[in-house]
Amino acid sequence: MRSRKHESAERNGPQLTWAIGPNGEPFHISEVERGLKCGCICPMCRSDLVAKQGKVQEHHFAHAKGAECAHAVETALHLAAKDILEKRKEIVLPPVEIEFPHSPRRTVIAPEQRYAIESVDVEQRIGSIIPDVIARIKGRDLLVEVTVTHGVDDGKLKKIKELGLSCLEINLSDVQRDLSRGNLEKMVADETTHKRWLHNVRAHEMLKKMLAEATLLPSVHRGFADHADGCPIPARVWNGNPYANLIDDCAYCEHRLLISFDIGVICDGFRALGKPRPPATVVPRPPPEAFEHPEEEDPMEAVGRWLQEQIHV
Repeated sequence: MRSRKHESAERNGPQLTWAIGPNGEPFHISEVERGLKCGCICPMCRSDLVAKQGKVQEHHFAHAKGAECAHAVETALHLAAKDILEKRKEIVLPPVEIEFPHSPRRTVIAPEQRYAIESVDVEQRIGSIIPDVIARIKGRDLLVEVTVTHGVDDGKLKKIKELGLSCLEINLSDVQRDLSRGNLEKMVADETTHKRWLHNVRAHEMLKKMLAEATLLPSVHRGFADHADGCPIPARVWNGNPYANLIDDCAYCEHRLLISFDIGVICDGFRALGKPRPPATVVPRPPPEAFEHPEEEDPMEAVGRWLQEQIHV
């Protein structure tokens, strides 16, 4: 059976459980005195709040005068999360993985790990953007975006990438708004469940390097089948010549990085197996520039465009 507290929360929506204290820092409802003695203000409209700590409803802040602010709950949670990073000076970062576009393949290049934060700047301009937090870790700046209602849009993400900085998102959009400080600290500083990389410089550079060092095996149409000649495994052999079926072999091969039935397969097998790659006169090799923005543009489309350019040279 649900308590009267839960019924009240469902009826009235999430309650404001974080507020700005007299010293300008976020405080949880459990950390302040009752009533107006708390000396707290709303993070949105900056008006006085009352700390309601009765026995029936869940403890929460309410505006002393006027209506409740529409986005005060989200804004308060946002400020509290940033305050935790500023005070804790440490964070557990999720694993760094290389993700291949349109492929389930993942290559972990750095494990989940706890890092000390050397310094924290909150909402300070860098370039043309103002990230929520700039955390200095091992002499490098890490941008941290705390998402409560609105995430980072494409325009801001593009500017982040242009800065050449890694950016971590802490997504609190689906968490309860009445979190205690302890639970919020776990999510923000100690756990990785609500974290993801919006951009990781190391993963970005290694993805470009792997794609550039791999081999393009062009698609060869034979009857109703699409083949790639020169398979390094080899998956199949005909008259002494190795090849692979793009659908039956390449699509599920551990060495396949990218695949397009019209263009071919970007194969990592030669590098991984230590085998010499086919001569460039037989298999064209796109330059690294073809993979300059692998997260934004399908690399195979870039390869296809590059191949077309070679035909007209």
